[in-house]
Amino acid sequence: MKRTIYLWLVCTLAFACVKSEDSMSQEKLEAIRATKTGGETKRLVMKNEYIDVDLEKLNKEINDHSKTKYQKPELAKARAVLYRFYNHVRLEGDQYVCSLKSADEINISDKFFKYLMDGQKKGNEEIKEMKAKNPNMELPQITPEYLQTLLQ
Repeated sequence: MKRTIYLWLVCTLAFACVKSEDSMSQEKLEAIRATKTGGETKRLVMKNEYIDVDLEKLNKEINDHSKTKYQKPELAKARAVLYRFYNHVRLEGDQYVCSLKSADEINISDKFFKYLMDGQKKGNEEIKEMKAKNPNMELPQITPEYLQTLLQ
């Protein structure tokens, strides 16, 4: 159950910008989770370079099964952005709260920062709905182990 919530959390925050006619299927979610980036994500995080994710290219990389797992630069950038973002997110009660006020704090584009913040808001609304149906549902903390999985 916690694995499902983690997967949902990543995808909700990272891909809030995906258009409804191009929604994230379970297959796409699994592809994002399963795709490794050959160290590129970790390199981006460690260098603290400015990152702007091209969402159209990202969606194409998710859909393109012909590329090898190490030829997906937008996916590596998206995972690096998530790593930076989630370092500032914590669980308070049944809501995820981000302490960031601007994209500049984590050296990412304003556009992607807005998508992440909008995704967090939408995700928290969905959590409220899920908790109303299942009050005993446990929400996972953002742990160092979870953050490490984003670097792979």
